[in-house]
Amino acid sequence: MFGMGCDMIHTMRVLFLNPPFHPRFSREQRSPAVTKSGTLYYPKWLATAAGVAIQNGHDVDLVDSPAAGYSVQAVIDRIAAKNIDAIVCDTSTPSILNDVSVIESLVAARPSLHVMMVGRHVSSLPKETLAMSPALEAVAVREYEYTVRDWLAAKACGADLSAVEGLVWRRANGEIVSNAPREAIQNLDELPFVSEVYKRFLHTPDYFYGHSLWPLVVFDTSRGCPYHCSFCVYPQTFSGHKMRYRSVTNVADEFDYVSREMPEIKTVMLEDDTFIISKPRTLELAKELIRRGNKLPFDANCRADIGAETELLSTLHKAGARLFCVGFESGDVEVINGMKKNNDDRRDAKYHEEAHRFVRRCQESGIMVHGCFMVGNLNETPASMEKTLDFAKKLQPDTAQFFPIMVYPGTTAYEEAKKRNYIQIEDWGGWLTKDGLHNSVVNLPNITHEQLVSFCDRARRSFYLSPSYLFYKLKQSLRDPRELQRNVKGFITLSKYLLRGSQHEKGATPPKNDPGSLIQITHPQGGD
Repeated sequence: MFGMGCDMIHTMRVLFLNPPFHPRFSREQRSPAVTKSGTLYYPKWLATAAGVAIQNGHDVDLVDSPAAGYSVQAVIDRIAAKNIDAIVCDTSTPSILNDVSVIESLVAARPSLHVMMVGRHVSSLPKETLAMSPALEAVAVREYEYTVRDWLAAKACGADLSAVEGLVWRRANGEIVSNAPREAIQNLDELPFVSEVYKRFLHTPDYFYGHSLWPLVVFDTSRGCPYHCSFCVYPQTFSGHKMRYRSVTNVADEFDYVSREMPEIKTVMLEDDTFIISKPRTLELAKELIRRGNKLPFDANCRADIGAETELLSTLHKAGARLFCVGFESGDVEVINGMKKNNDDRRDAKYHEEAHRFVRRCQESGIMVHGCFMVGNLNETPASMEKTLDFAKKLQPDTAQFFPIMVYPGTTAYEEAKKRNYIQIEDWGGWLTKDGLHNSVVNLPNITHEQLVSFCDRARRSFYLSPSYLFYKLKQSLRDPRELQRNVKGFITLSKYLLRGSQHEKGATPPKNDPGSLIQITHPQGGD
């Protein structure tokens, strides 16, 4: 809001930056890395904040360096050409060391720059982040669209930053100050369509989800998740556990906008933490999309144990539902219980039965399922990992991903791992291999991180190279040219990892501990 200590409206020339790192480093996803399937997420949160800044009159630029191939020098040149006053820089746990270094380079080239960092890592460790470099002025905690808005307004007219909720910042004397927290945004309809920002600044063919038709766009219909899975990073560090919904009309309007203004788009990915929480609201949205004659297929994140009836799933399919991305996680009940997958432990015993029922109902309704499976949870055993592979094969999802646990700062799983002394590295950069792939750094008492990675490689080969799966994919590709394009694009990228594994190339071992570094590990949920 303008007017925070100002007598008149002031504006800023501001760059929203997804900074340079590995080519196609997917910083936005729940597990930031270069992915094996070639998946690259849109900078959705950053783009939404850019849209809010545009609404408030600022001169906005947006650069997604890993997607567009920007180097640090290219960003410096763009800042100079556009005479940028301020930078809002996204970051992530595996890239934080790189991202701070990028900011230092930008500030060295243009010392007058005002700099804010945003993202889940700084939400969890705001003071620790600011302590990393004097080039950093401020960080935003949790959902940051309105914190960025108010920070820009205050910086534009030289107002005191103390009134900016959700801000942690550095005074001129070096003191780090934590302002009052900001309430989560309640009226999501106030936010701009993020697809409008994509259209204005980004090249949509750069973005790819291995399980979705291409090109695609990504947006939310809600924020928050009522479940408390120990590993899941967004609800714990960012969007919270209280559900907030966009109105059905507002969501349908964005579908209409994409259909009308972005004709190249083949599908929409709904990136809600969990799409079907309120069944009545979901059904209302489906009926509104049908009423409007929606022709855009959509995919969505979903849970396996929501008890969705065939009637609801069939209606969703008629509305455009094409695929659900589901975190099945583990084939072992004790592991499911240990990760707090359900809010009621009594549901755990029926979890796998419900998962099989959900997949069957989706398939009967014409909706495909992408399955996410992880190993290395804190009560994992070699036997439970084998149960997970068996579970994945029996479920028969359209596609699957297998990954080792890597727990994020700010999550219950991270705190539990620290308490049990399972964390094996103290350098944020150790979360990635030299090529930017996920690097597991958790050693369990009976399973090493090398064994976790090796199992995932074997599970991936066992799932994707089985004759029955290859025959299924051949039939699917022959029936639908759009699925043929997706299957070929995804398989070309994935095939090299099926053949040589994901991590054990020379030089991929984690670096030695740095005395000045921070303890860190992460869990890659989604986007393998």
